Amino acid sequence: MAPQKSQKISYSAMHANVLDPATMSSLEISNLINANTNAVTVANRANQAAQRGDYQTAVTLHREALALKLKSFPETSIQASMSYNGIGEALLRLGDISGAEEAFLKALYVRDDKIHGGLGEGPRLDAAVMRENLAQVREAQGRFADAKELRLRGQSKGQICCANHKCPNQLFLLSGLKHCSVCSSVFYCSAACQKQDWRRHRGPCNGEKERRQAAETRAKEQKEENEDQITPETEENAT
Repeated sequence: MAPQKSQKISYSAMHANVLDPATMSSLEISNLINANTNAVTVANRANQAAQRGDYQTAVTLHREALALKLKSFPETSIQASMSYNGIGEALLRLGDISGAEEAFLKALYVRDDKIHGGLGEGPRLDAAVMRENLAQVREAQGRFADAKELRLRGQSKGQICCANHKCPNQLFLLSGLKHCSVCSSVFYCSAACQKQDWRRHRGPCNGEKERRQAAETRAKEQKEENEDQITPETEENAT
């Protein structure tokens, strides 16, 4: 789920450049500007590759864009977080769960609210989107409680997004969303969005359903076993 593109970034919220232009030659400054311009061009190509389903190319291009950005911005900048998020999204769709997790953690650190250990940079919609992205990694890992916790971080401020990757980006109150009736860990703005996301969510959700059923069966069997066991003291009292 790509962060919202239409909202303007507040330059007052950006981290300072790693390099100080006052100490640089005109040629160095020109090269720096060219690197940033090229980073935007490469990032756009990466997004286009992802849109046509070529996720391996998207990963390569997002990493190339990131390398260009890091010439002038730190890893904890909004600029870098956008590339880390793009890398994570492409890796997630390639099935590289650990790689996606690593990228999303770096992206979310920049965006997430300070109360949750983040820097709180940029639009809150982008923070909600990146929480959702990491939550989908947690689903794939079978960590449904952690996935739900991530999604509900924005609950008090009405800053939760729909889990459907193709849903028009928007923030919702929890009361405006419906949860999956099976796992109760993922939220949608409509039945149409839930249906569209089912192809992704089905595997992890069915796996969680089986885990819960197995846990209930084990608990029931253990309870019955405990009830069937009569201690010698109980037998003596019974006679």
